[in-house]
Amino acid sequence: MRSPVKFPRIAILAGVSLLALSAAGQAQDGSGFVISIDGNAVSGDPRLSTTKAREDRVLERAKLQVTFDGLEVRPRLTALITNERTPRAGDVMQVQSQMNYPAYVTRGEIRLIDTAARGGPRVVATAPIAANGTANLQVPQGDDLIMVYRVYDAQGRYDETRPVPLRTPNPGEVTDLEAPPPELGIDGGGIRRIPVYGGAVTVSGTDVRPGAVVSTLGETVRPDPSGAFVLQRILPAGDQSVAVKVNGAGEDTYVERDISIPRSEWFYTGIVDLTYGLRTQGGVSAAGGEFDRSYSYGRIAGYTKGKTQNGWILTGSVDTGEEELSDIFRDLDKKDPYNVLLRLQRENAYPTYGDDSTYEEGAPTDGKFFLRAERDGSHIMWGNYKSSVSGGYYLRNERTLYGAQGVYRSPQTTSRGQSRVSIEAYAASPDNLPGRDSFLGTGGSVYFLQRQDISVDSETLTVEIRDRDTGRVVDTRTLTAGRDYRINYVQGTILLSEPLTGSTTSGTVVTQPGGEFDVLLVANYEYTPVAGDVDGYSYGGRAETWAGDNLRLGYTGLVEQTDVADQTAQSVDILWEVSERSYLALEYAETEGPGFGSSFSNDGGLIIQNDPTAGVTDGTGEAVSARARVDLQDIGLQTPGSVSLYYEDRDAGFSTLDYETRVDEQLWGVSLDVDASERTAFRFYFDSFNDADGRIKREGGAEISYLVSDRIKLEFGAEHLERTTPAGDPDENGTRTDAALRATFTESDDFAWYIYGQGTLDRSGGLERNNRVGAGAKYRFAKKWTLEGEISDGSLGAAGSALISYQRNETDNLYFGYRLDPDREFAGTDLIGKDRGQYVAGGRRQLSTDIDVYGENTYDMFGSHKSLTNTYGVEYRTTEQLTLLGSFEYGQVRDDLNGDFDRKGLSLGARFEDEGGLSWRARAEFRRDRGETLGTNRDSDAFLFVSSARYKIDERQQLLFSLDYADTDTDNSSIQSGEYTDAQLGYAFRPVDNDRFNMLFKYRFLKDSVGQEIDGETGRGPRQTSHVLSLDGSYDINPQWTLGGKLGGRWGKSAPDDTIALADNDAFLGVVNGRYHLTHKWDLLIEGRYLEASDAGLSEVGMLGAAYYHLGNNVKLGLGYNTGSFSDDLTDLTYDDEGVFINFIAKF
Repeated sequence: MRSPVKFPRIAILAGVSLLALSAAGQAQDGSGFVISIDGNAVSGDPRLSTTKAREDRVLERAKLQVTFDGLEVRPRLTALITNERTPRAGDVMQVQSQMNYPAYVTRGEIRLIDTAARGGPRVVATAPIAANGTANLQVPQGDDLIMVYRVYDAQGRYDETRPVPLRTPNPGEVTDLEAPPPELGIDGGGIRRIPVYGGAVTVSGTDVRPGAVVSTLGETVRPDPSGAFVLQRILPAGDQSVAVKVNGAGEDTYVERDISIPRSEWFYTGIVDLTYGLRTQGGVSAAGGEFDRSYSYGRIAGYTKGKTQNGWILTGSVDTGEEELSDIFRDLDKKDPYNVLLRLQRENAYPTYGDDSTYEEGAPTDGKFFLRAERDGSHIMWGNYKSSVSGGYYLRNERTLYGAQGVYRSPQTTSRGQSRVSIEAYAASPDNLPGRDSFLGTGGSVYFLQRQDISVDSETLTVEIRDRDTGRVVDTRTLTAGRDYRINYVQGTILLSEPLTGSTTSGTVVTQPGGEFDVLLVANYEYTPVAGDVDGYSYGGRAETWAGDNLRLGYTGLVEQTDVADQTAQSVDILWEVSERSYLALEYAETEGPGFGSSFSNDGGLIIQNDPTAGVTDGTGEAVSARARVDLQDIGLQTPGSVSLYYEDRDAGFSTLDYETRVDEQLWGVSLDVDASERTAFRFYFDSFNDADGRIKREGGAEISYLVSDRIKLEFGAEHLERTTPAGDPDENGTRTDAALRATFTESDDFAWYIYGQGTLDRSGGLERNNRVGAGAKYRFAKKWTLEGEISDGSLGAAGSALISYQRNETDNLYFGYRLDPDREFAGTDLIGKDRGQYVAGGRRQLSTDIDVYGENTYDMFGSHKSLTNTYGVEYRTTEQLTLLGSFEYGQVRDDLNGDFDRKGLSLGARFEDEGGLSWRARAEFRRDRGETLGTNRDSDAFLFVSSARYKIDERQQLLFSLDYADTDTDNSSIQSGEYTDAQLGYAFRPVDNDRFNMLFKYRFLKDSVGQEIDGETGRGPRQTSHVLSLDGSYDINPQWTLGGKLGGRWGKSAPDDTIALADNDAFLGVVNGRYHLTHKWDLLIEGRYLEASDAGLSEVGMLGAAYYHLGNNVKLGLGYNTGSFSDDLTDLTYDDEGVFINFIAKF
């Protein structure tokens, strides 16, 4: 709940201003306050009223506003690169700090990290930067540089932004010289360890004269061209002084306020509604059942948020729904993902109440209550959350869940800022199932998930680099939504910000022409199954502690018993961290039972191969991992360099997110990287792999590089390869020794090229020779264009890659690429004919300030298997009010052996909003699949449409409209087949100047041929086609008497499920009532009702009378009698309401 301006603390009661003083200024008469009406003091110190009125007039004339929010304290941290172009090696990079909590920070630094450095990621440059200040630092050489911004508090704890790659500009991260001033800004925070509490003070203004500057909260702000500005700072609790100064261009305004930020503040609202009754007749239900003579039911609902004096922030909500009192507190933890929709869509709810209210989910939960208590980075909660169990090598959890979660971060930290004790635990009953799709990079940006209708914000996308032969994960990078990718949750389509290549390599000797390492896009997400029951539970967690500043002990445990998964996994690990570049990590892990499995695609998702889990029922798999790296300078040597080792041993049946081990396997390796001088570097490496099927791969080599001059670099390498594949072809067995020489010429910062040649010195067995020559280059030309590529040929076949790209600015780019890999394999498809490679072309373009477009085309010619994917999109801002959006996707597979397949997808959208009170938005999605793959029919059609509109006719009247429509014909694997329509129209007449007459109107059309599945129950729910009308009005005759009425009608057909034919189910309801209100004492109600339900054989007139007595301002107690057997709810088919009742209502 946002508080209004409180300087110092202001409470508004019936036009009376109560000004509570901070310790800095006490009232002259000792009372400590002043009460004023329209600036005239009526009690207390009159000087305070005069001072406050004068300051208010100054603020009003200057059109300045100061607001305070003690509950929504949201730290923001980011760093903006303000160079006109993407910084390159040798350039001076200019960085602007943006943060809103400088009072909690003692220092900050910009860190440049080369993630591709020899021996692993290395910090290659740092620069100090003041909070909301600037820093300049020279960009060093590096193949893959990223920037992070880190700030520290007095205890050494630090916050850090998410990494920003320097290779290409990204919207919101790299800006032009006209970057916005340090204000509210964006939040790029990744790691948060600094506790921030207190209150958020925001200073804003409008119509500041051009050229004038504003100084406040320790910053100088230049308003935008319209004269507007905003600045926010989080300040600690206690007495603070806020000064606002505007000068220049004829402005000379200064005002200062002493404020008191409270240590404790609360907002709460709630209602308790309990009814006890005695039926004069037993009553009968629509099914003919009898009821007890007495009944009791009620509802408890509420929401609260606040902070305590010792720093705890509490958020809670509860809504039991209307239940019998004996059941009202039962199953509070029961999940019901549709309960919010059901409550909002009840027959007696209106689309609009004419009060401009909006809905914000501050307590997300799929159950009946939510609770979160947090302090200093630790919290406990019950509700919806995204688990993020990580820290070990083998086990992690990235799921969106409903249940309990607890996170503890000790305030004590190591010298590097890590909490000495960290614990995260969760327990949940999942609503959805997890999906895991892996895509080999296509060189493009568009990828199709296997599932549609993805749960919003449930995805975690990572880029993994894996050894092509052994499957070992070499490196992982997590992507950031909005910056690195966008996702269409309905279509299940991912659009990356930049193309993703499919392979990479390291070393001088080319062992595999297409690259030794695969580059994969891995998507973990949640989806709702179309049939069946998501039974089971999921729980687990991780605990770790630091024994000193260098030794960390950790334990991870995960239990998954959902759907087909019945798995228990646990691990223990030890980390000895000498420095940022020297460490030893040991881990033992075991899994028992099957997991979920995953899927894999070579072509971006057109053809997907499902990989079942390697875990087996009642089976256990074990794994051991040892990783170490030693920086030579950490052990006293002056020579830069490092030694790295790894060892992995996995049993058959070991199953995790990253590994599905089907046979016992063992891997180990060692490498040594040494920079002997500024010109000379050495590298030695050896890797070994073997498994229980007899497969063996051992690879070792040595490399030396010498910088002849700033222009020329020579590299020489020799490598020995041993390979055994018992079930493989003859050319997959044998040994080979190769030698290679590479020369790289750096002509300028914009142009570098290289040539290489290699030959086989010795060979045995069936391994083919590996003679190869090749050349490559990277050339930046015309400032905006880059051309890079390589071509080679040799004993193992021709290979090549090329990419030409145009980067006009952070929003415009074009690219065209080609890749040929003689070792390429296609999941589920054998190569028949000749592989002619893969083409990709695409780009983004801001055609004008109003139009953005993007598109991509991928053409793959894997022998007789040919695939084509086209994706296009546009955003057109036709006016300041109207924006149109559209995208088209087309995929085609032609395969004489495995079948043809076509996919078409179309998405159209629009949004409109103007100052005249009209706003609307609409979105239509269509997808059609035709054909088969690997003998499986994949025909399906899906059309979805969602729209809403709101029109504020004037200050008294509002109209609201919404339409949800779905028509699907599928195999029921991703989206349920059927038709669903829900259209609503609402009208509200709520005068603001004279509210004697109020009226609400609602029309709803519902057609549901699918039947919603509620709370995981097997089978579909009721089907129906119905029209519902409702009109509610009231008129205040005088302050005591109010006349009201209600008309309602339902015309339609319904059936309990899809096995019973639809039957008529019409009803009409009329209500007239009169209410008498005696302020703070009595409320009287007399009401006449008429119900006609001809299809149920019922036509009845009833009277209801009730009297309520107010017990204070928050509680009232009522006694009433109903002569009719029906209620005023058309959905209530239990005719048992005749009798006397007592109603207790408490509201807060």
